[in-house]
Amino acid sequence: MSKKIIFQPAPGYQELLSIPAGENHEALVDLGTFCSNILCQYNKRDMLTIVGNKIFVRLSVAERLFLAACRLEALRPGYQLKIVYGYRHPNIQKKYFQAKKAELHRNFPMISGVDLIELTHSFVAEPSVAGHPTGGAIDLTIINNQGQDLKMGTEIADYSDPEKIRTFCKKISKRQAANRRLLLDLMLDQGFAPFLGEWWHFSYGDIEWAFFNSQKNSLYSRVNLKIK
Repeated sequence: MSKKIIFQPAPGYQELLSIPAGENHEALVDLGTFCSNILCQYNKRDMLTIVGNKIFVRLSVAERLFLAACRLEALRPGYQLKIVYGYRHPNIQKKYFQAKKAELHRNFPMISGVDLIELTHSFVAEPSVAGHPTGGAIDLTIINNQGQDLKMGTEIADYSDPEKIRTFCKKISKRQAANRRLLLDLMLDQGFAPFLGEWWHFSYGDIEWAFFNSQKNSLYSRVNLKIK
C-alpha cells in the first residue's frame, strides 16, 4: 500500500476557479449496481426526488472504487467501503452554498464580496468549482466485518469541531488516525485526490482533482439530471 504523505493544503475558491472545467462525456452509473462489494447508503435525503436511493458517480470513479474495495478486502477480510454521497444536483449545491453564505454574512457583516465567497467555500464548495455536481466526488468511510463504521474521530459531515474533521488532525486518537490513514492510502492508490479539510471527501476528475494533480483542466463538469 502507498505510504505517500500529503501536506498540500486544501485549495481555496480562487485557486480552483483558475482551472478550466473540461468534459469527457463519461456516463454516470449507479454505484450500488456497479459495485456489489460496496455499501451505498445516503446519510442525507436531498437527492431522493432526483435519483431515489441510488448513488450515482462517473464510470471511472466507480471502477476505481471497485478496485479500492477489493484492496480493502484483501487487507482486512470482511471490511467494506461505505459510500454516503456521490453525485449532487447543481441546484442542491447552489442552495447549500447560498444558505451558508447568508448565515456567514449575518454573523460577519464586515465580510463581503470575494472574501465572503472564499469564506463560504471553506464550508460549502462554491457551485462553479464543486466536485459533487460533476459526479466525480464521493463521501465515504469504512465499515468493519461487523457492519460498524470504523472510528474516525468524527462522523461524516459533523462540523461541530472544524479542526477534528481535517485529515491530519492531532486531536484524535492513534487508532482513529490509523483508520483515516487506511482510507487515505486506499483512495490515493486508485488515483483519487483527497480534500484534506474533510477526511471523508475524495474526488477523481473534478477541478479539485485537477488542482491536486497539476492538470490543466478537469475531466468532468457539472451534470444537470432532470428532476423527477
